[in-house]
This record gives sequence, structure tokens and C-alpha cells, in this order.
Amino acid sequence: MVSLNWRGSHACGASLIDHDWLLTAAHCVYGRNVHLESWSAILGLHAQSDMNSVDVQTRRVDHIIMNKQYNRKTKQADIALMHLQQPVNFTKWVQPVCLPAEGQSFTAGKKCFIAGWGREAEGGTLPDVLKEAQVPLVDQDTCQHLLPEYTITTSMLCAGYPEGGVDSCQGDSGGPLMCLEDRRWTVVGVTSFGEGCGRPQKPGGYARVSAFISWIAHNRRLSFSSLLTSHSD
Repeated sequence: MVSLNWRGSHACGASLIDHDWLLTAAHCVYGRNVHLESWSAILGLHAQSDMNSVDVQTRRVDHIIMNKQYNRKTKQADIALMHLQQPVNFTKWVQPVCLPAEGQSFTAGKKCFIAGWGREAEGGTLPDVLKEAQVPLVDQDTCQHLLPEYTITTSMLCAGYPEGGVDSCQGDSGGPLMCLEDRRWTVVGVTSFGEGCGRPQKPGGYARVSAFISWIAHNRRLSFSSLLTSHSD
């Protein structure tokens, strides 16, 4: 779990998927992807007020790749990659999350977890300490019915309780929706959109990570080879 800071304050969440790659939402970096020097990634963080803890690792960002299909209106392909200038050290508190298989689907009703430093309620305050919550996955048709203002595509995923009350909120964007699969934490969604926070019959919307596996792999390879060529010049 990563806290993405923009000009020194928490802006979004992200997931660590490797020593030097983060997965986040495109809308988090939209319009701010050219200002690399303004971003920093904070890992191993528990409380925002405790940035100087020995467990915390801070990294600069040297590359942001936003999915070219991203559409601000429809929330389609709300996914982005960030490359860290220096790899992180894996510790008890800093570990990568697994990626799902290409096209992997997850059963509706499965209880998964969201986490972040986003607002504790709609219009509420930002917490100091990292929060996590359990939400059940909602199938595509039900989600479409409950969120008619969006077109819920196969590259999106929804999660939430019919009665509401548990949801991601402003500041959680870009963070993970994680499921425990074969005793491994797998990031199945990237926190993307919703109608308010925790409203009844309004599940949260997530970019479905399994729809973007080849895009992720392609860009990691591409960047790796361009980094090699720039270093060998």
C-alpha cells in the first residue's frame, strides 16, 4: 500500500507490484503526469503523521504511464503505472501485491479488501492512520443497474454492500481492491469512481486489473529496454 504525495500532501493511493513499479488510477495523475518532481511515493507508512518512522521508505517518481484508452467522462481504463527512481527494499512492511492472471474473473459476493488514507465519510475528514475495510464484489449486471449513470464495461469491477456504509472515498483513488487468492494477496481492482461514498445501493467502481495485464507487462518491458538504452548511451 502506497501513499502518493503530490507537492507534499497525500493525493491518492497506489499498489506496489514490483521493486520499482506502482499501479494507480489514471485520474490521479491526469494533468499532473508531466510534473514528475512534484510526486513522491511513501511506502511502509501506517500514520501520515509518522513519515519519519524507520519503516517508511520514500521514493521519487521518474516515469508515469497513463493508459491511452483512459476516458475522464466514462472512467474507462482508469489505470496508470508509476516507475520509482530507486527500487524499494522489501521488508515486513513493504511487500509487492500479486497481479491476477490475464482475464481472470472473480466471483460476485467474494469478500475482498480496500485500503487507503481517504476520507472516512462523504465530505468527512482525512484519517491519519491507514484504514482498511472488507467489501463484497458485485456482478456487472447488478452494478450497471445500480449505477445507471455509468457504462459498466468488462474492464470495470464493482464492490460494496447493498445497504452501503462501507466504501472507498476521496483520497482512496488509485489504491487497491485486494482479494486473497490461494493464500496470496492479489490486486483485482484499482479504486476509480463512485456516487458519493458508502451510499446504499451505490457500489464503488474499480478498474479491473485482469483486463490490463498485457498492457502492464508491455509497458514494464518497454520502459525497461528504454532505460537500458538511455543508460548505455
